[in-house]
Amino acid sequence: MKAEDSKQLIREINELLKANPELRQFEVLATDICGHFFGKRYPIDKLMVFAQEGLAMPAAMFVLNTLGEPLDGLYYGIDDGDPDAHFYLVPGSLCLNTWGSRPRAQVMATTCADAEPTFYEPRQVLQKVIEEYATRKWRPMVAFELEFYLFDGERDADGLLKIVRNPKTGREDTATVLSSARIGDFEEVIDDIIHACQLQDIDTGAISSELGPGQFEINFNHHADVLRAADETCMFKRIVIEIAKKHGMGASFIAKPLLESAGNGLHMHISVIDDEGNNIFAGAGGAQPSLHHAIGGLLATMPAAMSFWAPNINSYRRYRGGLSCAPVSLTWGNENRTVAFRIPLAKQRAWRVENRVPGADANPYLAMAVTLAGMLHGIENKLDPGAPTEQAVNGRDESLPLDMRTALASTLDSEALAAIMGRDFIELYCKHRGEEAAAFENHINAREYDWYL
Repeated sequence: MKAEDSKQLIREINELLKANPELRQFEVLATDICGHFFGKRYPIDKLMVFAQEGLAMPAAMFVLNTLGEPLDGLYYGIDDGDPDAHFYLVPGSLCLNTWGSRPRAQVMATTCADAEPTFYEPRQVLQKVIEEYATRKWRPMVAFELEFYLFDGERDADGLLKIVRNPKTGREDTATVLSSARIGDFEEVIDDIIHACQLQDIDTGAISSELGPGQFEINFNHHADVLRAADETCMFKRIVIEIAKKHGMGASFIAKPLLESAGNGLHMHISVIDDEGNNIFAGAGGAQPSLHHAIGGLLATMPAAMSFWAPNINSYRRYRGGLSCAPVSLTWGNENRTVAFRIPLAKQRAWRVENRVPGADANPYLAMAVTLAGMLHGIENKLDPGAPTEQAVNGRDESLPLDMRTALASTLDSEALAAIMGRDFIELYCKHRGEEAAAFENHINAREYDWYL
């Protein structure tokens, strides 16, 4: 651990404990390939020790499946003897959570084994891509937007989700987009989510009701620290799920929880800043060619990126059937929400690109890493995105992989992504998601008996 990081952490710990002397426990959290937190809970007197020395946890935790189980054929955690990796605490991530039986501190951790990070840790994959920008004296400026559903706290007799009831009227929620009444009716749970975000130093922006019953969106402000922005997005997911429990509800970021209702998206806004603080996409008379080259790179790598933006079997339901605002076409445009890559109206030369393809179930680190990798590929090679799409796009592009296995095959074949994200990681990721898909499919459900028995 760097000496300055340790000193910063010690300052943060002293400040937190001075302000909260009642704290008795803290949690250490890290994020796996599926985008889920894992970690441990410790007595508070261990916090200062970990700030100075770090801690050990099994490296294979990063490659467990969605259920937290090891996957066959991955080597890590099975054939390698399940060794520990050295983790160190992330400066600036120490904060409070108050949704449990008592207030607790929490802090994020990342790996460092023999002075090298674990190559399959999602946070380190994003760090690797950021460093590629840094070698060119650039740094991305990013913002995430996340949609989520609130549901009834109990499922129906068939184990399916039930529409959440309006806390003030007692009736099932209805899908009224941008309804101020819906935000007001759900204000207790929404206010608690925002308060928890404030405790964890997450700056939130606009709050809106969305197209699905019980569906909402809370935006984050633009961030010059890309890793911190992804950290906050992961922390936000946990906040929403835990606060919903306190209110007797369920919460989900699944891409398509209701087949005939809108899916949950993860939109990302990205600009690139040079070492003098200038937006390289902004010119005196409008957007610079580099913005269009970045979009050209996104279009060129989109088929290979789909497995990161849609990492689960359910993810691909968001691109098919029912109400959907999920663009799956090789398109871009200005102020057009039906295209894959949108250039929003730029105020004060704030030119940027919005990636509207990923689902909210995507791992924020990996979804951002593959997006930045595609943009860099386009800028470096001056790729032409072609003409912008002016009209609404309603259909799917059949050249895109819209199922898990086809998407993974496209990812594995991508030299552009492997050159930036690392061939070893690309191969491990495809193996990981492929094995989970196989495990998911190796299950007989009731419909098979109903149809084929």
